[in-house]
Amino acid sequence: MNRRMNTLLPCRSATKIAAVSVVLVFSIAATAATAANPYVPTKWTKFVKVEGQREPVPEQWLQDAEARIAYSLKLPDAVPNAVPFDFRSASWRAWIPGKPTVGVQYFNHLCSTEAGEWIFRKEQNVEGLYFARPQNEPTTDVMTDPYGPEMPWIQRIFMVSGNGLKDQGAQFVNPPFYNYRFVEQPRREVDWQKGITEPYIRLFGYTTERARDQNGKLTDHRKQATAMQVSGIPTPSVRYGYTWRGLKRPQDREHGIAGGELLIYDMKTKEVLAVRRQFLIAGRNSRGEGKAMWEVAASCPQVQAHPYIGEFKQFSFNVLQTIEPSKTGK
Repeated sequence: MNRRMNTLLPCRSATKIAAVSVVLVFSIAATAATAANPYVPTKWTKFVKVEGQREPVPEQWLQDAEARIAYSLKLPDAVPNAVPFDFRSASWRAWIPGKPTVGVQYFNHLCSTEAGEWIFRKEQNVEGLYFARPQNEPTTDVMTDPYGPEMPWIQRIFMVSGNGLKDQGAQFVNPPFYNYRFVEQPRREVDWQKGITEPYIRLFGYTTERARDQNGKLTDHRKQATAMQVSGIPTPSVRYGYTWRGLKRPQDREHGIAGGELLIYDMKTKEVLAVRRQFLIAGRNSRGEGKAMWEVAASCPQVQAHPYIGEFKQFSFNVLQTIEPSKTGK
């Protein structure tokens, strides 16, 4: 089912991102590099051809096995390929008073020709899923670097969603709203996974209940009833995976643009069930020359907006539908 729209983005919308959740005090959560260990800006020097994309991608994006799987997934033919952009004509147009910059023209072009959501198959009564690429919160330095994040659209979500045991599990296991029974992930070197020797983990068991006020009356607020649990597993037990990957387009980062895709796929056949593709544009930058503001970059209006974390979760709920319906309050 193709749910893509083709409305062009108004020129000024690239700067409207100030409206997207100024909740972004999340730079507090992302610790900058210290003077003793200064951040080294990312440089893309080697590009690698991958099965799942026509454009070669930076070698840094293929850092582990799950990343390589993500970039190997082939999209159905219904998902549009990149359409060439005429940079020369855009450059001349940008000289006309009142016309958008080359970067904004390019962003509008990518949004109108490529951005969207495509759901080819839905699965019902899904108890759990495999989230293939969890990550630590990116630092402020990474999100300030034009070439730093692989996919700032998802990585800015990681900045606010947290990396603790409860944070990681409650993205999917948080009844009565998020009703997967469990979520599985690759094991990582984080404190709450110490002692686990298996290569994968399962997060499960978290429940909530209605809280009472000082008079003992039930309220609409909820509190933890049982804690999130984690156990090691030798291999994922589920059929369906949820992953993400960046997109490389000609001269994209030079113009403050970054693309990415969320993918839901069959782990046995590698069939892609659904794709959500988005582009960001960083717009004017108060951090200075050569810096980016990926945390508050504007996104394409062709892709239905949700609050940051809600967008990431709702996509999985729409495709891998839980026994009890899940919702993010969109």
